[in-house]
Amino acid sequence: MAIFDDVVVNAKSAAQAVTKKAGELYDLSKLRITLSGLRSDMNKQLLALGEAVYNNEPEEEVAELRASIDETKASIDEVEKILASVRNTVVCPKCGEKLQKNAQYCFMCGTPIPDKKVVCPDCGEEITGSGKFCSNCGKAVADEKTDD
Repeated sequence: MAIFDDVVVNAKSAAQAVTKKAGELYDLSKLRITLSGLRSDMNKQLLALGEAVYNNEPEEEVAELRASIDETKASIDEVEKILASVRNTVVCPKCGEKLQKNAQYCFMCGTPIPDKKVVCPDCGEEITGSGKFCSNCGKAVADEKTDD
C-alpha cells in the first residue's frame, strides 16, 4: 500500500503544480489582453487628438484629449511593469527594450538600468525594504527578490 500512497501523493503534487502554472499563464494572458486593449484605446485617442488639432478645435478639448492620452500611457506603463515582473525582465527606461532582470545596462542603447524595484507578482504592488510579504495582498515575495 505504501507504493500506492506514494503514487497518490506524487499525482496530487503534480496536479497542484500544473494548476498553479495554468493559473499563472491565465494571469499572463489577462495582462496581455489588458495591454492590447489599452494600446488600442491609445491609438483611438491619438487619432482623435490629431483630428481635433487638424480641425482647430478649442484648446480645452485638445487639453482634455492630451490628459486622457497621458492617463492611458500611465496605465500602459503600469501593466508593462507588471508583465516585466512576471516575466522576470526589466524594461529599458530609454528605448523600451526588454532586458533580463539582472541587467545593469541596456544591450541596445547602453543606458544604465536604475536599481530595480521589486514588484509583487500577484498584485503589482512595489515591495519596499527587506519585506518578505506584500503589504497589499499578503503574498510571500522573499523568493521573488534579488540582491542587486
